Amino acid sequence: MRQESSTLLVLRIILALALLGALFFAGWRIYHRLPSDQRLDPSAVTDTPGPAMDLTIMLPSDLAAASYSASIELYPLDLQALQKQYEAVPRPNKQFDEFLANRLKDVTPIRMSTDGAGRAIANVSEGHWWLHARTSLASGETLEWRLPLNVSPAQKTVELNRENAYERTKKF
Repeated sequence: MRQESSTLLVLRIILALALLGALFFAGWRIYHRLPSDQRLDPSAVTDTPGPAMDLTIMLPSDLAAASYSASIELYPLDLQALQKQYEAVPRPNKQFDEFLANRLKDVTPIRMSTDGAGRAIANVSEGHWWLHARTSLASGETLEWRLPLNVSPAQKTVELNRENAYERTKKF
């Protein structure tokens, strides 16, 4: 009788540990599948370890003459991947601009300004980049650009003009 009770006790302990292990594993799997607003999707970050190349960003001559200088920021991320991530999980009361701003907190941009001729040159690697630029014209108009870029040896120049501007505002 004593032998059966000790065998039964060992069996109970083994089953209890197996149950705790299964519960822990199930919780771990659920936790790691939850969407996180704090982490940037690794597939959205450009980390192509290729050779760096010069990317020329330019304003057309009419904008270059009318503007003081354009401030430009280049972020190493794939905007389309972020849009897919945003659309994959419904986020009521949260616009994509808020989602993007939250994701950009952890990404260090390359910052530059255009020179007197309306040109800026950035040394970047191949891959997906997101450009955010802003300039104020002498007329009081402000232009802002938000462009996804796919930097490759074939594309080494980006022109910021009125047609590809994201937003145009005028102060009265």
